[in-house]
Amino acid sequence: MQNNPYIQSTTVTPDQPVNIETQQYSGFWRRLGASIIDSIIISLPGMLVGGSISSFTVSIGMPAVIGFLYYPFFDSSALKSTPGKALLNMIVVTEKGERLSFKAAALRYFASFLSALICYIGYFMQPFTKKRQTLHDIIAEVVVIDTEVPDLNYFTVWKDQFKSVFNKL
Repeated sequence: MQNNPYIQSTTVTPDQPVNIETQQYSGFWRRLGASIIDSIIISLPGMLVGGSISSFTVSIGMPAVIGFLYYPFFDSSALKSTPGKALLNMIVVTEKGERLSFKAAALRYFASFLSALICYIGYFMQPFTKKRQTLHDIIAEVVVIDTEVPDLNYFTVWKDQFKSVFNKL
């Protein structure tokens, strides 16, 4: 077994590129389910912070800030997915099967607003593309695939991801 603080079993290393040719692209309903789980997780701190802020203008921008802190942070971590995707055994990788950089994950997050811009067409195109990509996946050159999420110590991964992101700032 390699000396890696994330690994709890000998199956997969978190930074090992994934051969996306042998994987199945995640479908619309699984991705929607993961999105609902992530929305529930995001709404909890949003309600706590939003409930204590009296300014209507500030509370409008709070979900976007929390979303920016949430999605790129988790998608670029060694977990390669948000908690919602991890629960449903999906990961987000580049079209080459590599882990996303924080920059690519942030681009994907901001492009998701474009996907939602006109009646969510960017999301609804997903079942009709070859790699089952949404508009923001295509823009960021990523794919979402069904695979076993490595058995990781999530708190160690998140702690190291936090250090990695803020050391670069």
